[in-house]
This record gives sequence, C-alpha cells and structure tokens, in this order.
Amino acid sequence: MLTAGAARASIEPPLPHDLQGFVRRPVSATGHTPGDPLSITAAVFEDDGRGVVVLAADLAGVDTEAADRIRNAVADALPIRADDVLINCSHSHAAPWLRSDEAKLGGGHDHYTPVERAYAQRLPYDFASVALEAWNARLPARAAGGTGRVSDLAVNRRERTADGRTILGWNRDQTIDEDMPTIRVDALDGTPISTITAFGCHPVVVGPDVPWTGTDFVGPLRRRVELLRGGVCVFLQGAAGNVLPLEAFNDHDGPQRPMGERMGLEAAHSIADADPIEREVVRLDFGSVTPIALYRRIAAADQSAQGLGATRRLVELPMLAAPTVAELEAELRQRESELAALRAAGAGREQTNPVRYHVSWLSRMLDRGDALSGWRTSRGEVWAMRVGDCAIVGAPGEIFSEIGREVRTRSPFATTLFAGYCQGILGYVATPEEHPFGGYEPAVAQRGYDHPAPFAPEAAGMIVESALDALAELMG
Repeated sequence: MLTAGAARASIEPPLPHDLQGFVRRPVSATGHTPGDPLSITAAVFEDDGRGVVVLAADLAGVDTEAADRIRNAVADALPIRADDVLINCSHSHAAPWLRSDEAKLGGGHDHYTPVERAYAQRLPYDFASVALEAWNARLPARAAGGTGRVSDLAVNRRERTADGRTILGWNRDQTIDEDMPTIRVDALDGTPISTITAFGCHPVVVGPDVPWTGTDFVGPLRRRVELLRGGVCVFLQGAAGNVLPLEAFNDHDGPQRPMGERMGLEAAHSIADADPIEREVVRLDFGSVTPIALYRRIAAADQSAQGLGATRRLVELPMLAAPTVAELEAELRQRESELAALRAAGAGREQTNPVRYHVSWLSRMLDRGDALSGWRTSRGEVWAMRVGDCAIVGAPGEIFSEIGREVRTRSPFATTLFAGYCQGILGYVATPEEHPFGGYEPAVAQRGYDHPAPFAPEAAGMIVESALDALAELMG
C-alpha cells in the first residue's frame, strides 16, 4: 500500500550572511523578510519497501558535490537509496548558495566567512532531519494531478535590442510555459498530506537593494496553497532559465506577495476536483412526509494500486571549446586594470563585485593550465519519479522554458511536473535556436558555475531525450 508524509523546517541563515544571485549586491543580509522564512519542504512516498523523497529548499543553488552530501545524509537517516532522493532549489536570489568551490556571486565579503561555512556544513543534516520527520508522518495515501495556467505573471527575458544584442528584459514574441502542473496527495480519509506544484520563473521580484533573506514569490505561493488545501505545499522551481517576473528587481519588499498568491490560487484550483480517492455512488433511503432518495459518493472499499518508482540517467553534457590560455590571460589583465581603476576612484561594491566576478573566474580557469582544453563535458543527472499517473522530472540546470515544456507535453503520464535546479545545478542550458543570439545565458553565465565554456546547443536535446527515456521506463 502506498504511504506518504510531508514536513517542513526553517533554514534561516545566521546573520550577517552573503546572499547569492545578484553579483552587484553590495552588502550582506542584515535581516529576514518578515513572515517569510527560508525553508526546506519534504514529501516522501513508500510502497512495498521502496521509498522516494522529494526535497525542495529555499536556496539560490546547490552544486553537485553538495547535492551528493545531502542525498547521502538523507539515505543514512531513512531506509532508502540516495539515488531515490530529489533535491530542488527554489533559486531565490535572496538566499545562500551551497557551493563546494570558492566562487561567490555578490555580497559584502570577497570570501566565505566562518559563519557562512558553518551554515553550509550543517545544511545536509537539516535536509535529512526534514526527510525523516516526513517519513515518520506517513499515512496510507493516494495521489492525483491536474494542470492549471497562470498568464501575465512572467515573461521570456531574452530581449532583442535595436543594435542586435540580446539582453535581459521583455520579449513578448518568445513564449514561455505558463502551465502549472500540480500533484495532490491525500490520506485515505481525504485529509490533505501534501500539494506538489511547479512553475518556471526566476524568483527575482525583489531585487538586490533589499538586504534581507527571503523566498520571493515562493513563500506566498506555498502559504496560499496551504490555506486553501491544508497539508504541506512543496514548490519545485521549473524550467526558469529564460523567464523573469513581468516586474522584476523591485527596490522594496512587497510586490512578490500578490504574484505568489495568484500562483498559489491556480495551483490549488488545478487539483480542486482531482480527487485521488476512488469513489462509488450509494443510494440511501430518507424521508418523512415524502420518500427521499439520497446519493452519496463514498470511498470504494478496494482502491486500485498506484505505482511508485524512481530512476535516473547520468548524462555527459557537451560544452563548447574553452578559451585559450592566451585569451584568458589577456582578459585577466584587462579586468584587473579595470578593477584597480574602480578601487582607486572609490567605487562601491555594486561596481567592483561584477568585475571581481570575472577576475575570480579567469584566475580559476588559468589555474587549471593545460587541462582546460580537454574539459569538454560535464556530467549531470536527469531524475524522474512516478506516483500513480503523475510524474516528476528533475534536471540539473537553469533550463530554458521550451525544454521543460517539451518534456511535459511528450510525457506518457497524465500530469508531469518538470523541475530544473535539481541534483546540483550545472549552469544554463539554452535551446539550440537561442545560441546564435548570444547574450548572458548561452555565452557568459557559465562563469558563475565555474565552467570554462557554455553548454553546446545539443545539450538541450540530450536532456529532453534522457527525461523521456526515464519516463518511459517508469510507465513500463
């Protein structure tokens, strides 16, 4: 019999703490957004001795080494395999980034502080603790899914300029996936256990000027779902690589709440009538002055089995050719000169941080020496699970919206959630059609992920086909 449980715990970092995501952010966080704690949420499933764990954390990111530590910690605490654990990050830019390298994307310190390192060391055990709490709360359960749609909250951010460049802005000519697939998990008596939903959009309604930790629109979304449904809402960040909120980078707290609440309403609406309990209609005699026949839908005595499973595919994702040592050295001299000039002029960290970002990456790449030219792939994991006629796919990057939508529409399952930012984030994966336009995601963003070059255009198709192959295995 299928059982399921859910839990949540706060993971607010100690202050002051550098938040990752906005390179130009000049200061460390000095507070937490009121009523919006960074959290880990968990939904666990077990059937016939097989357990699957879905964990979503309000972190900017987790790299592959840290993801492995987390999954092993969960497997040590629960009677499950590490391979059967999904780690997803909301990618809030007002949250820390759990990294194993020395790269830092913005903040008030050039290097990680002892407080930040201690927080990072503890986090894997926080994940394990939440998973164990959810595991111990399991009840006999069933799942069902539905798909809603939220329009005019987000936009494709690959804006074309008059001089032929591609920048981050609005591109209403390019579509995004506005569907909001959702899974409802209920106990056999109808009590809500969990609602798992996904949508792909960068959580950057609030910009770098607000020095607080926060979930952006994700926390308000979850709270609205839980108010309407009960249980624990688990939000999985979707294929958000080329998607922004319509109004992003606000300089004050507040605008993220109506966006999150609107999304939460749609998630709850999408599964309001998706009763996972199989029911039968019974007729009851009732009356006083006149006979009355009452009809009631009651849970069937025998509920059909709902399949549970998880699988994964390890994929060697190809990268473009790395810059030559001479090219790296030339750019490093230029960037160091630019940084020295800014400092001499008394520039603040909002100006020096972006230049330091490039200097740091160039230095790390040069440290690799001759090995750099041979670094042409990066191994990523495409993960999938099923529960009944619903499925979840996790991919290891900032995946473009079109890629996630293709997986969902070609999936053999009635409801499929696609989540990027899973199992360690490798970087941006753009569609082949967008590579010729250049811009941040397919040409520059690899520097924040400590890669020598962007992923090649064919990486997108490899993720799609790996996901569909995994889903076919689960359906079979």
